[in-house]
Amino acid sequence: MVVHAFPYKILSCGMSDIGLVRQNNEDVWAKMPALRFFALADGMGGHQAGEVAAKEAVGALIAIVEKKLKSRPSLLETQAIIQRAIEQVNSLVYKMGRSDNDLQGMGTTLCCIYFYERGIVYGHVGDSRVYRQRAKKLHQLTKDHSLLSELIDLGQLSEKQASEFLYKNIITRAIGTEPKVEPSVQTDDVAPDDIYLMCTDGLSDLLSLEEIEKIINRTPSLQECAKKLIQAAKDEGGYDNITVVLIKVQEIHETKDLSR
Repeated sequence: MVVHAFPYKILSCGMSDIGLVRQNNEDVWAKMPALRFFALADGMGGHQAGEVAAKEAVGALIAIVEKKLKSRPSLLETQAIIQRAIEQVNSLVYKMGRSDNDLQGMGTTLCCIYFYERGIVYGHVGDSRVYRQRAKKLHQLTKDHSLLSELIDLGQLSEKQASEFLYKNIITRAIGTEPKVEPSVQTDDVAPDDIYLMCTDGLSDLLSLEEIEKIINRTPSLQECAKKLIQAAKDEGGYDNITVVLIKVQEIHETKDLSR
């Protein structure tokens, strides 16, 4: 798929895998190519409630954003729109969980990227991540809303100790678990050949930043890269659902489609 924007075009590829342990896939991702908007969620909750939470969150976010961003608002307005949209999605999922006994306690992470004329707006709640690779170096743009991240910030846990931390999957913010949530919404510039990676913790818990970087650098095709990232996570145990979305920025005059 090739999507033409104003000063650049973007190529994209997304894949989701159930992994080697789970009985169902509670990860959901979606794209709106015409609007250059991408979203991803990782649900949680019993009786397949996590799957419902993730699906509803992504669907609702897509619907709100599609309506609000068609007029191409300013950057500041766009940030506010995405912020409010995520807050609305939280309220919707929370009310659903309260209205159905089978869905009580459900929740989901949520992250998204919107490409505007000169950069991106990205937002998230939870520990699903957005990375950017530029000049062959991978950088994590989002900061996990998790107990592990908070302890590192407080100096109570070192980066070295983090890999052995037993409670790394405890998230401190999620969509649908509380009446209100505070999303993190930020902006960044774009440059030709940038690659953005959105993923669930089924990938990031099992592969280090350096391992992900190496696979991206060695695999020009986005589709093959997505397959290799998922397989690498499965080789390390694959104990969770694994979802990756890869988005590459290209200059308009480039014709090679690296999404395949």
